[in-house]
Amino acid sequence: MLLEALRNVAQAKGGMGALAKAAGVSRESLNRTLSQRGNPKIDTIMELLRALGLKLTIERQKAA
Repeated sequence: MLLEALRNVAQAKGGMGALAKAAGVSRESLNRTLSQRGNPKIDTIMELLRALGLKLTIERQKAA
């Protein structure tokens, strides 16, 4: 779901080519990364998020 969401954001913010350039990867590599069969490393996801002006954070869940 995360990869699909990133793909949707990338398309809305100027397309895959613009994101690939900003992230320093080829368009083909980006398309493979964000495909349904994509299996990117966390570093790749973080770089894509940075290029989109986003960040991923992990927080401890509050006790119920």
